Amino acid sequence: MDVVKHSVRDVLFAVILSGTFAVGYATCFITRRFNLLAALGVVQFFLEYWRRRIAGPPQSLAGNTGTLQHQLAGLGLGAMLSIIAGYFLLVLFVRRLGQSYFRVQAEVKLAGEIHASLVPTIQKRAGQFEFYGVSQPSGEVGGDLVDVTEAAGKWTGYIADVSGHGVSSGVLMAMFKTAMRTRLQEGDSPAQALNGVHQALLPLKPPHMFVTVAVLQGDGTNRIRFASAAHPPVLQYQHSSRNVIEHPPCDAPLGLLDGQNFSESAVESSPGDVFLILTDGLSEVFDRRGKELGMEPIKSSFAKNADRPLPDLLQSLRDVATTFGSQNDDQTILLMRHLA
Repeated sequence: MDVVKHSVRDVLFAVILSGTFAVGYATCFITRRFNLLAALGVVQFFLEYWRRRIAGPPQSLAGNTGTLQHQLAGLGLGAMLSIIAGYFLLVLFVRRLGQSYFRVQAEVKLAGEIHASLVPTIQKRAGQFEFYGVSQPSGEVGGDLVDVTEAAGKWTGYIADVSGHGVSSGVLMAMFKTAMRTRLQEGDSPAQALNGVHQALLPLKPPHMFVTVAVLQGDGTNRIRFASAAHPPVLQYQHSSRNVIEHPPCDAPLGLLDGQNFSESAVESSPGDVFLILTDGLSEVFDRRGKELGMEPIKSSFAKNADRPLPDLLQSLRDVATTFGSQNDDQTILLMRHLA
């Protein structure tokens, strides 16, 4: 933009120098390494100063209009070609990025549809028990599972929570459901089913992934088998006393320890009792100040609304979490009522 004569070497050197530092500044902002901005500025200043010293005293073209016009035309043409090339590269980049984005979005949408078919809303009755369960993933694909199945004269209701989020957790969740249903179809008790699933999944899954799970199984009597692997406590509302009691987990998470064996215990149920299995996505909700919801507000709402229809009861429990803070994890609930 001046009337000084510039050689081709000077122009190319200036373009390379300024372009390199422009990329450097952009990289610092993208990677949030702001402490390097000052250092880059100092280095650029000294390099520009050194470049001007090497070039020597400038030669003015103020009185040579022909040479000046030729130089301005060349620099202007170079600027135009640079802008066109930059725009072309930007469009090419956006196009490739867009293709990759839409391909990933299509795959995630398909995975979400598969997840919805694997974890539908549960609303059924088996013997003296009615069930209602819902899983609400935090994204397109979740790692939570709620399921109720009947086989060999027994019903089994359970919730599983796969570590992590996204497609990888959803894949392991699908594997877990398949293996669990296969074991339950053979008439396994909760502990037997967890032992078999653990042995099947341990060599197939990534080492850092695991599953927490809580299982209740009934056979038409008031005695319910219970097993839990590092899952949040199962809550039981006792209709006779109007109290809520907790059944804590018995074992470590499934899929962590080689040779691990799972245990089970018995839970007594009476007509009017309601069981609640949930994942930690409801209790581990945080408000704007970083305070965690915890289990006590959920237990209080459970005791207060236990006599309501199961869909209304489930909604009241979800309302406790959603009004306290935003959902950051999959939220899954299974309710079981012992009918009179």
